[in-house]
Amino acid sequence: MPDDNLIPEYYSDMFEVVSGPYGIAFNFMKSPPMPRTETKETVVRIRMSWEHAKTMTFIMQRHVKRVERDTGVSYPMPIKVLSDMEIAKKDWDTFWKPESSP
Repeated sequence: MPDDNLIPEYYSDMFEVVSGPYGIAFNFMKSPPMPRTETKETVVRIRMSWEHAKTMTFIMQRHVKRVERDTGVSYPMPIKVLSDMEIAKKDWDTFWKPESSP
C-alpha cells in the first residue's frame, strides 16, 4: 500500500477537455488569485482512453446521484454557468435526473 504522504494532491477550480480519435486529456487548472492578473495555471493533466473516460464518467455520475439521493442535498448549477459552457438547461436536467430509490 503506498504511503499517502507520497501521493500528490491538487486543487482545481477549472478544467478543459482535449481529445482526438484515440484518447482524451483532461487539463485541471487553478484560476488566478486576482482576476485578470495572471493566466490560469495547469496543475495536472490526465490522459486516458475513451473507454476509461466513458467508464469514469458513468461511475462519477452514479456516485453524485447516490450522494444527492442519500443525503437529500442537491448541488444546483446556476443558469449563467451552464450558458457559459453552452449546456442547455434541459440537457443538464435530463443528465442529472434523480434516480428513483431502490
